[in-house]
Amino acid sequence: MAASGLVIAPPAALLLGVVGVALVSWAWWGPPAEAVAPTPVVAAVAPAAQPAKRPAVPPRPAPIEPAARPALDLPGLLTAPDSDMRATLQAALAAPSQGGRLYARALARRCAAVAGLQGAESPDLNNARHQRAVARHAALAAGCGQFSKAEWLALVNVSPDEPVAGDPLLAVQQSDLDDAALLSAVFARPDPLLLDELGERLLLRRIGGLTTLYFDGQRLDDDTSRATAQAALRLLPCEFGMACDERDPEVWLACLRGDGCVGSRAEQETPAAQALAARVAQALRSRELGRFLPPS
Repeated sequence: MAASGLVIAPPAALLLGVVGVALVSWAWWGPPAEAVAPTPVVAAVAPAAQPAKRPAVPPRPAPIEPAARPALDLPGLLTAPDSDMRATLQAALAAPSQGGRLYARALARRCAAVAGLQGAESPDLNNARHQRAVARHAALAAGCGQFSKAEWLALVNVSPDEPVAGDPLLAVQQSDLDDAALLSAVFARPDPLLLDELGERLLLRRIGGLTTLYFDGQRLDDDTSRATAQAALRLLPCEFGMACDERDPEVWLACLRGDGCVGSRAEQETPAAQALAARVAQALRSRELGRFLPPS
């Protein structure tokens, strides 16, 4: 019998209804949270921080050293063109530490020699060497004309207050070194112009209270041996590179003075002087002090 029109469904029907509602809910809303497998979360791992790169520093360049002044060919200045006399003399003066002041004085003395030349009374105008000497005289006079007389006169001599320590050649030439010290300085640097300037000082010795020329155990004090030694000393610079041919003012000035027109200093001297010059040169090169000094 029904009561108040209310119909109670059987348990099986209720169970089916509940299941249907759950299915509809699954279809609409998706599975419940506890039914969904959690998706693993992979954390992004940042790479380890790299140290910042410092900008490359270019290597510091090595300091630039001042270029060493090249050695000047001093003997070559004596054969430079006479038309370049001013430049040649200035080059010598610019190299005092190499001996340039001594060479500047030698060049200035050439101007003095030209200015004071007394020509031969009756020159041989047809002589080829004389003609070349005349041409050389004219060229040197023109070169010296690039200076005022006062300029080259100031260089001809060394004034007492002029410092010479900065020029090694001039210092030796102006020194009062004793025999052994002077020869040692020459052994160290047998410069041809220095030898020309020293002249007899290379062989002058005091023996028995007298000053005489001496070499290889012999006193050169008689007229003949003295003249031979003096001539040999004049030839000695030629053994060490000085131009002693017709480019040498000593040679061509002698021609203009009427003292003979020859081709070199050697032609102006005897064979004995030439042989002695060669012996002295060999002793200088081998630094044989005993050949220059008498026994004590």
